[in-house]
Amino acid sequence: MNVCCHTQTENQRDHTITVFVHGTSVARRMINMSPLRPRVYCPQGLTLAIDLPKNYHYHQMAQSCADLHNELYSVDRFYLFGWRSESFSHKNRMKSAKKLMKSLEHLAAKYYEKHSIIPDIRLIGFSHGGNVVLDTAYYAPLKISDQTINIEAWLLGTPIQRINHDCVNHSHFQKVYSVYSKKDWLQRIDPQGIVNKKARKAHFWSDRVFDADARCVQVKFTVNSQSIRHTSYRSIFKYFPSIQKLIEQAAQGLDTCMVEVDFTL
Repeated sequence: MNVCCHTQTENQRDHTITVFVHGTSVARRMINMSPLRPRVYCPQGLTLAIDLPKNYHYHQMAQSCADLHNELYSVDRFYLFGWRSESFSHKNRMKSAKKLMKSLEHLAAKYYEKHSIIPDIRLIGFSHGGNVVLDTAYYAPLKISDQTINIEAWLLGTPIQRINHDCVNHSHFQKVYSVYSKKDWLQRIDPQGIVNKKARKAHFWSDRVFDADARCVQVKFTVNSQSIRHTSYRSIFKYFPSIQKLIEQAAQGLDTCMVEVDFTL
């Protein structure tokens, strides 16, 4: 009888694993050895955010999300994915995406072994971390016991590039949300046209948005009615559960749309 009750409780609780993928850091190794280490440090590969020291940014971010919505963002299911982000190269992000998928396969299998439930996965990619998330589509599908795992992607301030643009439409993703700000000039500064001849005319710089018919929810985002800069995302990550709720309400269940969302601090 106790076993049945335990199984029922397991089936009713949320089983989503969240993975945050950081953006590019051209001086990653140097910064990690500097006094700024607590603000930016993320171990390579998959790591539980709360395994970092309590004064580290990513530990505090995960704890803040759990404090806002513990069921969806439990600290025992909030991971970080560290990658070699010194390079702006698509090839490097592809390698990182492959490693991420292998790590997710192992993590999901362990979760299934422990709970007898296949978890959903929420990938949150900031800046070029969002392109690492998109590139996981090249290594799809992700399965357990021949069942495909549901993957939801959140791209925050991600430079939209032609080389992997169509990954957003891949069935690998159950749903994709792409958040951008009009004042975020760093999102566009990567000159994709230098290495991609097809992008040189209309898309020399990275874009803010996908094509209008892309299968994703595109979100023009403001805070207190003001557009934000690229670096401002760091200070609002801790409110992500509340921001997610606003965006989902604005999208009204649609897979393809463009919405405007203002978050009030």
